[in-house]
Amino acid sequence: MKPSRRMIVLFLTPAVLFYVLIFLYPTLRSIYLSFFQVPSFTGGGETYVGLSNYEELLRAPVFIDSFVNFLRIVFFGGAAIFGLAFLFAILLQSGIKGKNFFRAVIYLPNVIAVVALTTTWTQYVFQPKYGLFTTFFKALGLDSVASIPWGTPAHIFQGMLIAYIWAAVGYFLLIILAGVERIPNDYYEAARLDGASLVQMFSLITLPLLRDVMRVVLVMWSIVAVNFFTFSMAWNPVYTGVELYTPAVYMYNKLFGVNSFATGQTANIGSAAAIGVSMLGLVLLASFVLNRLYKQDNLEY
Repeated sequence: MKPSRRMIVLFLTPAVLFYVLIFLYPTLRSIYLSFFQVPSFTGGGETYVGLSNYEELLRAPVFIDSFVNFLRIVFFGGAAIFGLAFLFAILLQSGIKGKNFFRAVIYLPNVIAVVALTTTWTQYVFQPKYGLFTTFFKALGLDSVASIPWGTPAHIFQGMLIAYIWAAVGYFLLIILAGVERIPNDYYEAARLDGASLVQMFSLITLPLLRDVMRVVLVMWSIVAVNFFTFSMAWNPVYTGVELYTPAVYMYNKLFGVNSFATGQTANIGSAAAIGVSMLGLVLLASFVLNRLYKQDNLEY
């Protein structure tokens, strides 16, 4: 039975309304507010300032530092996460015993609360006297590595990024592994008969057939990096330095930091909106570039 136009509209209307109210309207409202000086959360009294909010961001050292941290998360964190995810995917597809167990263990950090994860790392892994890193590297005779003060401003961001890589790799592993499991094993068997090495099979079979998956996970990673907030805030809740700042953290502090309801001061809503719009632009740009680089192929296998 072919559905009628009325039936299609009936089923689509709730989804469209939900999308407009939850996503489209807040996005357009934020773009609008980014061109104004907004004195109140409740609205009213806006003063048009044009591009001043964006110019202010480009001159703000804190925003520059937060953006540099964002780039470090995108490139260094992304390279480590996807490198480990591909390595684990290949090992799990190699016929290793206990595949489901290892997959569950790698994914486990994603079901643990962020506060619990950050507490474990800061209090037990990076603890300077008896932490896991200190004990492990001292046992290997690497005292210089064991003595790294991960809680100091010079190393606090690197320590947080290491912990986040460990926590996030399982999520992207499951997506990549699902793509790898779709590839017929016959291709690999034929490659082995031709004398291909593991590196050749990975570069000539696995990667080309994962183009669609890679496009999806890279777009998702750009969104995750832009929204990097909870881990940074939970890593050291009493730390007041800018070493852990990301654009999302900076935007939050613009609204609810020193300019909060409790202090009675005026929040810089227009500037915070400009940060959000800038990050949205980066995600859209990343999506456009990745869709151009990884054009959809209609592969049948």
